[in-house]
Amino acid sequence: MTETIVPTAAALRPVPGAAPEGLYDGAHEHDSCGVAFVARLDGSARHDIVAQALTALHNLDHRGAVGSEENTGDGAGILTQVPDAFLREVLPFDLPERGRYAVGIVFLPGDGQADEVAAQVEEIVRASGLSVLGWREVPVDAGMIGPTALSVMPVMRQLVVAAGQESPDESGLELERRVWLARKRIERRTVAYPVSLSTRTITYKGMLTTDQLPAYFPDLTDERYTSALAVVHSRFSTNTFPSWPLATPTASSRTTARSTR
Repeated sequence: MTETIVPTAAALRPVPGAAPEGLYDGAHEHDSCGVAFVARLDGSARHDIVAQALTALHNLDHRGAVGSEENTGDGAGILTQVPDAFLREVLPFDLPERGRYAVGIVFLPGDGQADEVAAQVEEIVRASGLSVLGWREVPVDAGMIGPTALSVMPVMRQLVVAAGQESPDESGLELERRVWLARKRIERRTVAYPVSLSTRTITYKGMLTTDQLPAYFPDLTDERYTSALAVVHSRFSTNTFPSWPLATPTASSRTTARSTR
């Protein structure tokens, strides 16, 4: 038997001053995060998809939140496909073919312990049956972010891993599963926070406003950075104080236990 739920009058009441206009109806207005998705139907990777997604993020500014500092945001982020061609140009080491390596940004402590924690991360990666291909310091421009965000800003490095010696031919979904398990172990056994670690997607995020994201991460405005899809997220915090790891759980592709807490 199907239960019919009849909305109450209060649920249908429009937001004050938001009268229906065209396709817009204030009754559907909510105070929540903003999300947008852009993709090419032909699957070809282009930089204009990233640029359009960042424009969409700019237009979601009203869905984000800031505190007493207008330049410290609750969080903004973008998820794209792994920009294979871009990485081959900027990484200081060679990569296997696409699908045979995983990459992600790792937040490391900004108190001088970054190298020590990075070594712990590498140990976990190897214990998970993977090999560490190398690290890259993520270029950032922190000049525009507020004092609160700046005071807790982590060190950001891209970690690149591939199949280990025990299973050198591992790729695709098998490799993705092994990488995912390594990522969860890193989250739970170290103070590092892997924003993402995947053979397919990568996430850039931070305790930023919508317009600060592309300015903070120059990678995102580089014409060589291409993708066939992009998801952007502007965080509106309702019951948690913003932090770099919690900045944009939606754009991280998976909601973690930390974001739930």
